[in-house]
Amino acid sequence: MNEKQLNKVQKCLELAKSGNANEAANALAMAQKLMRKYGLSDEDIQFIEMGETTCCSSIQQKPVEYVARLISKIAKAFGVVPMLITIGGKASPQFLGHKAKAMTAAYAFDVIYRQLKIARRDYIQTLHHRLLKKHKTVRADAFCEGWVFAVVSNLIEEVISSEDNEKIERYKNRDKSFVIGTAKSVRRKGGSIDDYAEGHKLGGQVAIHTPVNGTETMKLGVSA
Repeated sequence: MNEKQLNKVQKCLELAKSGNANEAANALAMAQKLMRKYGLSDEDIQFIEMGETTCCSSIQQKPVEYVARLISKIAKAFGVVPMLITIGGKASPQFLGHKAKAMTAAYAFDVIYRQLKIARRDYIQTLHHRLLKKHKTVRADAFCEGWVFAVVSNLIEEVISSEDNEKIERYKNRDKSFVIGTAKSVRRKGGSIDDYAEGHKLGGQVAIHTPVNGTETMKLGVSA
C-alpha cells in the first residue's frame, strides 16, 4: 500500500458520488477492483485524507508557556491534534488530522512564531542596555505572553466531530511513536504588567483569518 494507490481509489470513490447513476456505478466498481488489487481495507481508505505535518520552526523541548499556548490554540482553531516531535535533539510542533488542516496549522504556526521572535527581538532592543540579560529575558517573556494572548484571542475554535476524533485515534494508534500533546511547559517568573501590555498592544495588530469549512484561503499578516 502506498499513497499513489490510495489516491487512485479515492478518485474513483469521488466519481462514485456522481449524480449520473451509470457513471457512479462504474466508478464504484473500479474502486472495489482497485481495493482488491492493492489489498486495501476500508480503514486504509479512511486514512487517505489523514496525515501529520511537522512545523519548520524549532522550539525548546520543554517550551515556554506562551509557545505552548500558541501551539494549543492553533490546533484548536484548525481542528487538529497538537504533538511535539524531537529529532536530533531539536523539537518542533506537529499537527495531526485531516491533511489540509494539519498543513495549514503548521504553516500558521511557522508564520506566527517567526513574527513573535522578531517582535521579541525588537522589544529587547528597547530595554535599557544596562539591564542584566536575565532581567531582559523575563521582561521579554512577559511581553511575549501579552503578544500571544492578543493573537490567539481572535481565533475561533473548531470543534472536532466525534467521527473525526475516532479517525484521528485510529490513525494515531497505527504508529505507536506518536506522542500526543506538547511537553510540559515552563514559565520564567518576572516582567511587569507594562511589558505584558506592550506585547498585547502589538499582538493585537496581527490578523489571522482561518478557513471556513476548508473553503477559504488562510491569510496571515500584520495589519496596518
